[in-house]
Formats: sequence, C-alpha cells, structure tokens
Amino acid sequence: MADRISYIGLDVHKESIVVATASSGLRGEVREYGRIANTATALDRLLKKLGGDGIR
Repeated sequence: MADRISYIGLDVHKESIVVATASSGLRGEVREYGRIANTATALDRLLKKLGGDGIR
C-alpha cells in the first residue's frame, strides 16, 4: 500500500495557530482546517487527530 502524504501549514500567533492542510500531488487543494490554541496540549491533539498512528 502506498503512503498517503499530507502537508500541514501552521500560521502561528501568540494566542492561536491557524491550521491548513493540502494533499500531495500537483492538484493538492489547500484548505483551512481551523484554529487551535497555541498550547502544547492543543498541538498534540491536532497531530493525533490528523495523523493517527501514521505520523512519521
């Protein structure tokens, strides 16, 4: 099975982080995923939600 690659963009601010995602390939559409608090806990939850067990 081929790996699926997703790109994650983070626009970091003092109080929050705006998250965008894009899939690999030439036509990978960039979509705003949402806004999270700028905390280690919120970032950890985001990574688990987006990547599950497949984070490398």
